[in-house]
Amino acid sequence: MNPIPKENTLSQTRIFTANPDLWGRIPTTLLLLWVGLSAGAVGCGGGGGGGGGGVAAGPIDYSRNRDAMGDITPILSEDGSGFDAAEVDSPAIVQDSGRPGADVWILYYEATSSGAVSTIGAITSDEEDFTTLTVNRTQVIGVGGGGSGYDVGATDPTVLVDKGIAFGVDGRYQMWFEGRSGAGGATSSIIHCTSADGISWSNFTICTGLTPSFGSVRVADPCVIRDDGLFKMWFEAIDVASGPGVIGYATSADGTSWTIRDASGNTGVAANPVFEPGASGFDAYSVNAPSVVRNPIVADGGANAFMMWYEAGDNASSTENTIGLATSTDGLTWSDPTSPVFDPSSDSIVPLPFDSGDVEHPSAFIDENLPSTTRGHYLLYYTGDGENGASPNRIGLAEGVDN
Repeated sequence: MNPIPKENTLSQTRIFTANPDLWGRIPTTLLLLWVGLSAGAVGCGGGGGGGGGGVAAGPIDYSRNRDAMGDITPILSEDGSGFDAAEVDSPAIVQDSGRPGADVWILYYEATSSGAVSTIGAITSDEEDFTTLTVNRTQVIGVGGGGSGYDVGATDPTVLVDKGIAFGVDGRYQMWFEGRSGAGGATSSIIHCTSADGISWSNFTICTGLTPSFGSVRVADPCVIRDDGLFKMWFEAIDVASGPGVIGYATSADGTSWTIRDASGNTGVAANPVFEPGASGFDAYSVNAPSVVRNPIVADGGANAFMMWYEAGDNASSTENTIGLATSTDGLTWSDPTSPVFDPSSDSIVPLPFDSGDVEHPSAFIDENLPSTTRGHYLLYYTGDGENGASPNRIGLAEGVDN
């Protein structure tokens, strides 16, 4: 794989001063790579997100994707025409070494047209940074018919590969996405579908059981993994219109019939969120868009067995969204990070980076073939937008290494 251009810096942390003296394109002023994790805690949530306090050095050091000039650049931008003319958002990364070609990397994403219609696209490549494309900007999920649950739009995909099923046989790929329906797309459903090649999809089914008491308005942004013979889903739930998000958890034997669960053993409508905003700090207002990875180099029950990257908001105005990282031993009870693991680029860099406003919708990947001490062991795909609306949502990539 071609390496992502690395930061030319002795220290990967951003330099903060009361009046930042930043130097044009010099790529030393990058990203805040700080997160506080409770000792022994692992996974998706459990009674609290951030807890405020001081900023501590975190466990992962990330370098953003850069071009030959050293400028921070997205790996996918709006096309200016077609189904993704306006913006691209909500990445979902898949690696499938069983594909017959070299394009083992697939990036699914939410696409918005110039008419503000949201559908799902995909690109494929032999490189994790999608420098060369095999499949280029293909709309893989369009708008469904009446009663489909996605007759207004399709957003926020998550995809699994069942390597026990041969490529070309339906079911090798399974996708869950948020379907929008009803007046103005105000009703959300989680839709499940299957594919033989990751591009053509069928068997669309509205998932059941995902109606928690804490998500009366919207259940969205699913993240699904397969673990211990079960499908496990973490999802965003909102209980007041445009209000703060919390994260719930559910399990399923077949991928379509789900049971919501919590760390206390409650199920169904009696279950509580497994991860909520912190008492203060970077995620004190809202936690959204979970991306959970079962750490392939940690045994069951071990610290960091589950890792969850999530979008964090610190106040109702959401002036700057960041990405947090929580860990868990079981996927139910989570650590309490005190600061983000990834935040927007400096808005004092010239030219202004595409992700200087917000970083959101993480999609994380752990490459077990690379040691955690090697950059690229952690890959973080994310949505970024420019400061004060300088650019629409675009998709970026950062490579990480244990700090």
